Amino acid sequence: METPDLTIVYPKTPDGMSEDEWRARVDLAAVYRLTDYYGWTSVVYNHITLRIPHTDTFLINPFGLRYDEIKASNLVRLDLDGNKLDDIDVPINKAGYNIHSAIHAARKDDLHCVMHTHEPISQTMCSINEKFIPMVQEACQLYERVGYHDFEGIVLDSSEKERMIKALGKKNHTLVLKNHGLLTAGPSAIWAFVRHQIFIRNSDIQLRALSSGTKISQIPIAVIKHTREQFEGGSAQGGAAVRHPEWPAFLRLLDKIDPNWKT
Repeated sequence: METPDLTIVYPKTPDGMSEDEWRARVDLAAVYRLTDYYGWTSVVYNHITLRIPHTDTFLINPFGLRYDEIKASNLVRLDLDGNKLDDIDVPINKAGYNIHSAIHAARKDDLHCVMHTHEPISQTMCSINEKFIPMVQEACQLYERVGYHDFEGIVLDSSEKERMIKALGKKNHTLVLKNHGLLTAGPSAIWAFVRHQIFIRNSDIQLRALSSGTKISQIPIAVIKHTREQFEGGSAQGGAAVRHPEWPAFLRLLDKIDPNWKT
């Protein structure tokens, strides 16, 4: 029997580019394509960013491309002040820059990928006065990791950055932007994506449970914390070839759909 390859193989790094930057480009392009695959897009709006390791620069989407058009080579490199660092004449979403640069500057040590969508299930959670409740085991990893930020309009005023960072706090990696949308972040692209997926799935379950009118089965807090540690410590993925076995599986899926994403 042929042994399947469960590792990640990156395309050859282009001449004149560091391996760190190229791998970041490939990882981020994958998250954009997966976001499109799951139907979480708003045509050309919203944004996902990823810090290039060991730098104060990050990658963002060109404003105007659909997520299924994004690939590793057409992402835009910015510094924390919003300056484009490549010779490319494309616009950048100002609200996206304000939101993402704030988090990249404030959480340099742990939140390197920041993901924001206007997906309807999470937007529903953002539009009601209910806190996120872990309903199933995967969602336990978000317990005490979710912040809430009140809506102030489109994030075009840079003064809102400070209030957003205060709402995120020092330990949270997920932010409910009230009456706006969902933001998740993590030390890598897959961490941010998985947290996004978990929030959406749990929100769907929570909303269905609330609409049923029946009593919710609450997981005891001690069990929630124990399960969270299993996820954060890595034991939840025991037996897997890599920490996030879904990541190479996702990449194989993207290759099957359109291998152009990693060019």
